[in-house]
Amino acid sequence: MAATPQKRRGMPSWFTSREAGMVVALLALCALILLSGERARGTFLSSENQRNLWRQVALLGIFAIGETFVIITAGIDLSVGSVIAFTGVLAALCMSSPHINGVNGPGLSAPVAALAALAAALGVGAVHGLLVGWLNLPPFVATLGTMGALRSAARVMTGAIPVSVTNASFIFLGNGKPWGIPAPFLIMGAAAVVSIVMMHTTTWGRYIYAVGANEEAVRLSGVSVRRVKMLAYMGGSLLAGVAGVVHAAYNFQGDPAGGVAYELNAIAAAVIGGCSLAGGQGSVIGTLIGANIFCVVLNGLPLIIAVNASLWEGIVVGTVVIGAVTFNVLRQRRGA
Repeated sequence: MAATPQKRRGMPSWFTSREAGMVVALLALCALILLSGERARGTFLSSENQRNLWRQVALLGIFAIGETFVIITAGIDLSVGSVIAFTGVLAALCMSSPHINGVNGPGLSAPVAALAALAAALGVGAVHGLLVGWLNLPPFVATLGTMGALRSAARVMTGAIPVSVTNASFIFLGNGKPWGIPAPFLIMGAAAVVSIVMMHTTTWGRYIYAVGANEEAVRLSGVSVRRVKMLAYMGGSLLAGVAGVVHAAYNFQGDPAGGVAYELNAIAAAVIGGCSLAGGQGSVIGTLIGANIFCVVLNGLPLIIAVNASLWEGIVVGTVVIGAVTFNVLRQRRGA
């Protein structure tokens, strides 16, 4: 039996001093918003805004966790937004029974429709694993191709028209508030717990870090790098499918135009959270903190900049991402 490969600087713990520092940065960002004036403070702390913020963090966090798996292997998945649109459309079509844009839906129950969408997402991840792991295609090229193909498929399936969702059980996934907590936040929490356990207590988790740190060493140790990458891409696509189902439920429709540029948001959250695009570094908890920082920035920007705040979003988010990457690079050099 092959020995477990050794990783650069050992197995990362689920919560490190870096994550603690990011929490401090997040709290400082919140304090900045609160100190920006009474209007900003009142709006930011309102129960409605906090619920919306929680939901935004959850909707981003779910698929950002999946992107984290892929990035740690030194890969990238550009198809996340298209997977979200495709799976949301597929779930909506599965539940529809009337004649919709030339397609007669089978009128399936919400659980069956959701499972069908998740199975499709797993299939997409398997394709990515085959293209990247077995055919050695660059991840950028492989996932760029499926990004366009899935987006087009979603449009063909619906005639480029959103498919309404009326199933109350399905809608609850995006809009329900069990115990006063938005349902998407609970789904993200469940995904996070499972992911943290898998990444930090299982052989697969150790291998995924090792592949990103030194793929050749892992291969020489007898471990199937192809299988590790396959599982990483399948996990990433599965969580994108979960996000697609939740997005469709939240918006009451499967929208073939939905999820545009979401893959960039996921990458930004992961990078802000400490993932290295060179592979081998990152954590689920870091990505979740990064998702919080990303969403708080977007939520607080209109409160700080009263006029044309949307025009500043790209500048502010871009600066935050570049700053996070620069910090990561300098930190790695210092620790080298």
